Amino acid sequence: MMRIPFGNLPSTSTLFLAYIADWNRVRNFYPRDYSLESIIAFSRERPRLESAHRRRLCDALAEQQKAWGGTAAPVEPLFEGAVVVITGQQPGLFSGPLYTILKAITIIKLAHTLEENGVHAVPVFWIASEDHDHLEIESTTIIDRDSQLQHLEVDFSNAESAPVGWLRLRDEVAGTIAKCLTALPESEFQSSVKKVLEESYQSGLSPVDAFGRMMVKLFDGTGLVLVDPLHPELKKLAEPALKNAVRQNADIRSAVLSRSRALSQAGYHEQVKVDANFTGLFGYRGKSRVSLRPEELSTDSMLSPNALLRPAVQDSIFPTVAFIAGPAEQAYMAQAAAAYETLRIPVPPVVPRISATVLEARVMRMLRKYDMSFADVLRGRDFLKRKAVESLQGVEVFDAVRDRITGELESLRGTVRAVDPTLEGAIDTSRQKVLHQIEGLRTKFINAEARRNETLDRHLDAMANSLFPEKKLQERVVNVTSFLVRYGSSFIAKLQEELTLDSKEHQVVEI
Repeated sequence: MMRIPFGNLPSTSTLFLAYIADWNRVRNFYPRDYSLESIIAFSRERPRLESAHRRRLCDALAEQQKAWGGTAAPVEPLFEGAVVVITGQQPGLFSGPLYTILKAITIIKLAHTLEENGVHAVPVFWIASEDHDHLEIESTTIIDRDSQLQHLEVDFSNAESAPVGWLRLRDEVAGTIAKCLTALPESEFQSSVKKVLEESYQSGLSPVDAFGRMMVKLFDGTGLVLVDPLHPELKKLAEPALKNAVRQNADIRSAVLSRSRALSQAGYHEQVKVDANFTGLFGYRGKSRVSLRPEELSTDSMLSPNALLRPAVQDSIFPTVAFIAGPAEQAYMAQAAAAYETLRIPVPPVVPRISATVLEARVMRMLRKYDMSFADVLRGRDFLKRKAVESLQGVEVFDAVRDRITGELESLRGTVRAVDPTLEGAIDTSRQKVLHQIEGLRTKFINAEARRNETLDRHLDAMANSLFPEKKLQERVVNVTSFLVRYGSSFIAKLQEELTLDSKEHQVVEI
């Protein structure tokens, strides 16, 4: 397996790089490191939830697993006192980008590792059903049979800014599934992908229920537990923390503002912008979820936490010993920790999720043909085109011409200097103009050859669309169906087997 340091990847935040490189540099923002030893120690220190709380929690979770086609078996260890490794994500269309799958794999693998070390642990996936940004979940992207990117979408637009858990799929979803299957390559796995999509995404279901159904199917037998926090019993379990957040809101606001200033002064960015009106809470007005100002807070309101308060509320419900986070979430946990501390809820270790790119054999063959690497693809399609044409056409002739002309011009320098030293500048100017013209001609040649060579053009598309789609990491764009249709349900098991809990590097998995 190939591994790429995160520092070599585009758009990686300095806070994330500092966190994975040396926790001591940022320990003022994260109370605990995320080593296995730290997680095990925290699991022993964390207060045990009361039996009545655990029973109510387990009953609600069991009901949800069964509603999504699973069983209650993975839930029962929680009642017996098991701890939780937790992550979360919006209920993306057809499960959303690949990083959703990677988050689930991370919590499953970490829970298993804790079990091997004598700590009973359950992997829990928090579906962000209270989020009201429908644009985040109404589209996804696949790699089609021609290695092009195809965008699929449904319509969740609503005038009320309602939580996504209250929205419903419309009849159009059947057409979106059909478009997906038509675009994907024909294979022996087409029928199984069709079954998963059609049994999960049905008109009249909420996007949360559709997502839950699909994830239960993809991770059957892994012990994964999914949770919809809009369940009435879970809302009741969250009430004490939410009411405390109202009562202590001035202190929370002061703590979060202070933490945000400290981050900025240390040279790091604030993932979530906060100001003097910050409360960390939303309220419900009819079907709308609206941000609350300090003067609008009341313990009698139906409340919902924002991104900075949600982790603390989540951990008042679950016996969390590790929070699995993507780079953006890891950054906002530096701010969220201030809310935890004010509410006197222990801050769990924040563990970076597995980050990975799937490198298919067909794409690997193309890279080898043009003597390229994964790192080359991250430099963009124009770089790929130049390198590919050079590998095929021997455009070193342009380098030879450049060197010859440079040499001839330099041979004039002594003669010119002897007559008039001020003319040396004209030689330098002439050289720059000639080199510019040669480089422009070289670029035109490369573009013309790429247009003429249809196979090359297709290969460039395939490499860029697969490994660096839309100039982003694959995990942030491509949907899992792109791989399920090519490799079957064993694709998930393959990732679970190949990927490691190494959080310091991006992993490139060959399949």
